[in-house]
Formats: sequence, C-alpha cells, structure tokens
Amino acid sequence: MYVDSHVHLQPHGAKPPPAMDLERIKLFVEAAQANDVEKIAITEHVFRFREAYGSLSGWLQDDAQPELSAVVHTYLKDQISANLVDYVRAVEEAKSHGLPVLLGLELDWIPGREAELRALVEPYDWDVILGSVHWIGPWSIDSGSAIDLAEWERRDVDAVFETYVGMLRDAAATGLFDVLAHPDLPKLHGHRPSRPGLIHAALVEAAEAGPCAIELNSNGYNKPVAEAYPAEPVIAGAYKAGLPITLASDAHTPDRVGERFDDLAQLAANAGYETFAWFESRKQRTAELASAVGRTK
Repeated sequence: MYVDSHVHLQPHGAKPPPAMDLERIKLFVEAAQANDVEKIAITEHVFRFREAYGSLSGWLQDDAQPELSAVVHTYLKDQISANLVDYVRAVEEAKSHGLPVLLGLELDWIPGREAELRALVEPYDWDVILGSVHWIGPWSIDSGSAIDLAEWERRDVDAVFETYVGMLRDAAATGLFDVLAHPDLPKLHGHRPSRPGLIHAALVEAAEAGPCAIELNSNGYNKPVAEAYPAEPVIAGAYKAGLPITLASDAHTPDRVGERFDDLAQLAANAGYETFAWFESRKQRTAELASAVGRTK
C-alpha cells in the first residue's frame, strides 16, 4: 500500500471551484482506496487562501516586469476560493471521522517573504508542508499561457534552471519545509539545461540544505515532458546522499490519486531505494515500497 503525499482538492480553473469540505475529501479517499493508496496528504496550494493573498501579494510589486506582474496578480486573485482556517477545519473533521488523511499545504517559496510564510503556517498543526517554486519573480515557469511561454524564448534556459535551483536551496535552508515538490519543474515544457549533470547534482544539494525529502511526482507524465519529476539521476543522487523520497500524484481530481505509483516505485527501486517516506505531525515515517521488482541497479 502507498501513501500519496501530494493531493489537491480543487482543480485549476474550475468555476465555481468545488468546496473544500468533508464530502469532497471523501471522494479522494474513496479513489485512493480503489488505487492501492492507504493514506493521502491533502496539500492545497497556499494561493487558494485569502489569508495568503493578504500577507504575500506584495511580492508582485517587487519586480520590474509590469506585464508579467499584472498577469500573475489577476491569476492569484482569481484563485482565491477559501479561508485557510476553514480548510484546516475540514481536514481535521475528516480525521475525526476516521478518514486516512493528513493535513498538508503546498507552500510557494517567495524570496524575502520568509517571515510572512512562517507566520502563515505557525498557527496550525500540520502533518506535512511541501516547498515549491512556481514563480521566478512574477514569471510562472510552469504556465501554458502565451505570455509565460514567450518568456522562455527570451530567457537563457541554463540561467532559469540555475535561478530555480538556487531558490529551492534557499527555501530548504529555512527549515520551513519537509519535502521539495516536483523538484525539476522547469523541464515541464521540455526545456533542458545544457549541462544537466550540474543541475541534477545541485538539486540534490538543495534538498540537503534542509534537509528535505525529495518528491517523486507522477504528474510529469501528464505534461509535455512526459516523465516523472525529478529526473532519474536526481533520484540516484538523492539515494547516495541518504535523502528520503516521498510519492506524489499531485492530483487535483479524485481519479488521479496514486496515479502511476508503480512506475514511481520502480524508479525509486532502480536507484536503490527499498522504502519511501511520508510525514505525520512533521515527523518522517517510512514504509516499504510496494513494487521493488525488476531492479536494475
């Protein structure tokens, strides 16, 4: 049985978005049980919550690219759908009903906003906090919008990867995060660094700065890059460094909970892993990989 450590209750762009409540959570639990997943960590995006917008939105004005700032400002305002306190209560209610769920959050790292991020999460008893980087300044590196894709054409790809990895390293070093989510996200559209070995090694070093677990995320199979996050050399490097791994679908709908976890388990086994990690009350737990056959190490 698996633990899916990265699950969202709301799909992107849904209008109106589904409520983050007990009935919605039950749908994900039912899907998990049908897909050999014993437990799920509900890790909604921090930008869904009004409290986050109020305390963090000022970072948009830190950048001198007004067009990109305007796009992300509109996007973030459009994404607000709930209060953080109500989300926490809903997941805790699910726990009280005996549902196998964990309280988590996907927390975007925003340089210069560590104090605000810390204040946002400190009032609650989280099981796991994922650290992620989706924006370099106001530029959304994983967006498919025309303006964000055009930004790839005018930027140096190597510099993007280097900046991204540096941000991950800075995030990990704060101690705010348990896991680094989709840790080579800039490859989503198929962009690759010219010297991948250096980037792969730097990603492992970034996780060591925490230390943080490395997330194996199957949602990459659904993207243009058509492979899991992170690349296999990163998984191998994480194993050699003694870093734990988590398994993640990054599901935003119930049908994707635990998606392609056997493939993730095989990637982990190929690197040498026999166990995966999950977190409860911010403490690491371990479980045996359900599928470690056909090891090629």
